[in-house]
Amino acid sequence: MLKQFQQRLDAHATANPEQLALVDGNMQLTYVQLAEQLSQLIEVINKTSYQRFALDMSNSVNWVIYDLAIMFCQRVCIPIPPFFTPEQRINVLRDSGADVVVLGNGKLQPLAPTTIPELPLHTAKITYTSGSTGAPKGVCLSTDNLFNTVGALTERVGDVATQRHLVIMPLAVLLENVAGVYLSLWLGHEVVLPSSDELGLKGSSGLNGQAFFQALNHYQPQSLILTPALLGAVVQGVSSNYLEATQFKLLAVGGARLPEPLEQKAYQLGLPVVQGYGLSEFGSVVAFNKPNNSVLGSVGKPLTHAKVELKDNEIWVSGNCMLGYLNQPESWYPKGLPTGDWGQFDAHGNLHILGRKKNTIVTAFGRNVDPEWLEGLLALEPEVLQVAVLGDEQIPLTALLVLRDKTSDAATIIERVNRALPDYAHIQDYKVLTTPFSVANEQLTGTGRLRRDVIRTNFEPILFSSAT
Repeated sequence: MLKQFQQRLDAHATANPEQLALVDGNMQLTYVQLAEQLSQLIEVINKTSYQRFALDMSNSVNWVIYDLAIMFCQRVCIPIPPFFTPEQRINVLRDSGADVVVLGNGKLQPLAPTTIPELPLHTAKITYTSGSTGAPKGVCLSTDNLFNTVGALTERVGDVATQRHLVIMPLAVLLENVAGVYLSLWLGHEVVLPSSDELGLKGSSGLNGQAFFQALNHYQPQSLILTPALLGAVVQGVSSNYLEATQFKLLAVGGARLPEPLEQKAYQLGLPVVQGYGLSEFGSVVAFNKPNNSVLGSVGKPLTHAKVELKDNEIWVSGNCMLGYLNQPESWYPKGLPTGDWGQFDAHGNLHILGRKKNTIVTAFGRNVDPEWLEGLLALEPEVLQVAVLGDEQIPLTALLVLRDKTSDAATIIERVNRALPDYAHIQDYKVLTTPFSVANEQLTGTGRLRRDVIRTNFEPILFSSAT
């Protein structure tokens, strides 16, 4: 598949020499120029003895060129997520045995690793999951893992009339790397890579809406990969006439559970929302709705490279499993993987995600409640910036709220949301927080997911005080 990818890049350069391939704030490259830059960098890399390249750069044309060149040289690429703490970055370098770091200016900084861990055969990329704990795991993937996904996505979305994809997520996040960049280049499209400042992104959870809308209007992308929170921003932009729904041809949503009311509102506005599901351990995407025929509330049917089974209602995947976790030989070469997600199929074979197995709250009355369901509804309230819902047999369902305006009435917000919930899922208590959840206080992952264990530990005293 890697050779086929190289051939497709060459074919694009021959057939459409003036077609833009990569664009950022500092440069733009046609497919011809991309081929030339890759050829030069491949020659440089092949003259070195470095085997494991840590990629420590922000989203840019250079990030993509290095990523591709390292892969074409059959070396190992180790992207370092920009949202990792300094300690996590050091751990990645130590954990992976990286012998060189590619810096933001494109220069190579040699390292002297004290240990060089063995890798599964054919490892081409080590992608670090943001994880729900502070110790991310390195997922070892082959080029077949990556491009099997690209090929399957091409079958599902390749006929959508997009020509320009805008990168929003950090490229160290596998979903954007594979389904955003690789897929677009495979299809011969243009990839735009604005800086986080230009997009109005602040860390993993902050967004300047005006800057975000301005960037989308400036670049006029036809496809985006969005988290539910970013889809919420696009919906707000269209509702407020800052954006035109007709400019978009494909809005792929993943990374977290999509609240159904938000999905419905996006459809009502004419936004081409397509929900999918995946995990790094499977090379990214597992299932994806068919554009122009999405099933509300589902993530669509499994892609052709994926076999999905339910075992005791938990989703298991096989067909494109990772090579294994770094430094965990017992995990190498799995035939199938448990995802930790509850799921079900509808009568037409569409997969529905019912929540995280480990996140399910069992109430004092023995009812199972998915906190992401409640959080999704609360996050749709305009006054709510962030929310986490906690509870168990001793602690009633409690919402920890970060409000946009401290004058907002939290009780009214809870009352509105409870009207749409069955009685067993009613939020019975709430606490208004003064400090947002963030990567810095270790209450968010780099992709914006809640670190529930950390949040519970931090707020347990006030939770138990309410329960007694």
